[in-house]
Amino acid sequence: MDVLTPSAMLSKYQLAPSKDRGQNFLDDPNVIRKVVESAAINPDDLVVEVGSGFGALTFGLAEQAEHVIAVELDSGIVRAFTEEYGEPAGLTLIAGDILDFDFAAACEQFGREKLVVAGNIPYSVTSPLIARLVDASEHVSRAVLMVQAEVGDRLTAGPGTAEYGRLSVVVQFHAVVRQLFTIRRTCFTPKPKVDSRVIEIDFGSAPARDADRTVFESVVAAAFGKRRKMLRGALANLLSESGATVQEIEEASGVDLSRRGETLSVEEFERLALAIVTTEIQ
Repeated sequence: MDVLTPSAMLSKYQLAPSKDRGQNFLDDPNVIRKVVESAAINPDDLVVEVGSGFGALTFGLAEQAEHVIAVELDSGIVRAFTEEYGEPAGLTLIAGDILDFDFAAACEQFGREKLVVAGNIPYSVTSPLIARLVDASEHVSRAVLMVQAEVGDRLTAGPGTAEYGRLSVVVQFHAVVRQLFTIRRTCFTPKPKVDSRVIEIDFGSAPARDADRTVFESVVAAAFGKRRKMLRGALANLLSESGATVQEIEEASGVDLSRRGETLSVEEFERLALAIVTTEIQ
């Protein structure tokens, strides 16, 4: 199928990119092919695309997958897409917010245990979307996403780096996160102010975790909420609530609480979470 460029669709249907929604449409054919290839879609995959835009990725994904569900919030784009392309086989276009999308219901509808998520993600929705994917990880095998470069760097950052923070730790607790490649800002219409990174969030390859998610995330939030404090100070409220002493937690976890949170690995945060629960039970 011949797919019109974003510029052509914007002109034909008298639409304008929304700054509030951070709409920047990928329009470089070579990069589009590279993104589709990086998604490594199998013929029996169910794919959920975050924002169809004008179909740049949508039809490439649909050629590879058994079925693509494209969720688009912008009603003008939905209208233009439908008028231009109708209802292609193997593709369902849904007008709605991806944050409200029911991943479990989609899997049940198409007889799948898990699905793949792909898309070009506006900055404003990145964190809530990733949180949503984590919540739905029982039904999401992996996600291949285009995000702003700084977000991609944060998601894949390691301990002791400037980019390493709460988002890095929480996502890496649940998934293996990889940077695949960079997309220059000149590949989009309109051109954004920053480059993008294509990342893969692979829930299926994540190591088994023993820590309770809620306790783990509470520890991480406390540690990064007061970045300049040593852990014994940053975690003071959690330790008080658990009834555990600094020495008990250090002995149980093997983590020196005179360190700062940004120096800890995901595994060390997990050991802290386990130690807090274990000590509280005792």
